[in-house]
Amino acid sequence: MKISIREIHNQLSQQLHPFSETSSLDTQVLLAHYLEKPRSWILAHPEAPLNKTQYNNIIQAADRLMHGEVLPYIIGHWEFYGMDFHLTPAVLIPRPETELLVERGINWLRQHLTRRKAVDVGTGSGCIGITLVKNIPDLQVLLMDISSAALMVARDNAEKYDVMGRTKFKQADLLEGVSGPFDLICANLPYIPSSLLSILPVAKREPHLALDGGLSGIKVISRLLEQSRSKLLTGGLMLLEIESSQGLAVKTLAKAHFPNSKVQILKDLSGLDRCLEIERPGLIIHICPHDDWLHAYRRGIFQDQSLLQDGYIHCSQSGQILEVANRFYQGSLDLVLLWVDPDRLTSELRWETADNTQFLHIYGPINLDAITSVTELKPDIDGIYRVVQSPD
Repeated sequence: MKISIREIHNQLSQQLHPFSETSSLDTQVLLAHYLEKPRSWILAHPEAPLNKTQYNNIIQAADRLMHGEVLPYIIGHWEFYGMDFHLTPAVLIPRPETELLVERGINWLRQHLTRRKAVDVGTGSGCIGITLVKNIPDLQVLLMDISSAALMVARDNAEKYDVMGRTKFKQADLLEGVSGPFDLICANLPYIPSSLLSILPVAKREPHLALDGGLSGIKVISRLLEQSRSKLLTGGLMLLEIESSQGLAVKTLAKAHFPNSKVQILKDLSGLDRCLEIERPGLIIHICPHDDWLHAYRRGIFQDQSLLQDGYIHCSQSGQILEVANRFYQGSLDLVLLWVDPDRLTSELRWETADNTQFLHIYGPINLDAITSVTELKPDIDGIYRVVQSPD
């Protein structure tokens, strides 16, 4: 007896309804997998018949679903960011909320064309790192996991998408044994408090190693933040997925480890805290008259007049410097730029908003060993600054 897609869909949707809130969708996914067709084809051909093997495979898979197995593990693959990743029970199932982290990483890399060394910590299936490599053609990514079984899955996916030449693999506990440094550090680490694992359904189906975040849920995240201080390059970016209730605690922790960096929490499409972003500033720049710099050099420390008037020394990043120069320094012919390494500063550095733009302000003098270079800033003949001479 022949059975059509419509008939088995109606049958299984009813049978799976007590076990799944998406029984119709689950049935469509099973049909697409075992008929080796896109789900759109399944929907467009309800009259198509199944052969005996296809029918038996789908019935057996549905029975596994009703006994508590997870659909992605049954079919052995799952979609993430428009790509299809091979899965086993050794790795977490990729989730849509993680796409926020990937989207931010891709956008940042496209804006920073020389930043091409990344690491995906706790890579699991490799969905984060491999998606980044696939979207950024010259990116090099290190995929790391404490689980050898997880790294085997990640390697399979790298081979599937033909990115083995730009991916490396290392089994380690977070960043231990890796020298780095990296332009981009990404991670979706365990963040569920240990006490909740016994009552959450996900803990019964997916690997504990990838879920257990310790007593408070941020134990593993805290360890990675500490390790990353020496692994994230100046001007680099760090992205960590978090649980929605952890935003304030993780942000506070990040600021303690990266006091001179821009730290913010990104929200997902539901408006929930979902991703910690740490942007380490590159060299920051202060404009000053040449004589002020010579005076500071003789004294051994730089203290701008603004420090006495406003309590801080105003600094800019390279993309802001021409705007600042043309707004406040037109007509000044003898200016220099002090290029400052924020990691060497002994005074406090704060991100603050002025005219809807975030600038860096140094609350205290600039120690001279934090100044890596000094270059001239010259206007064109019309008095407008158009060119910033970068350090050699």
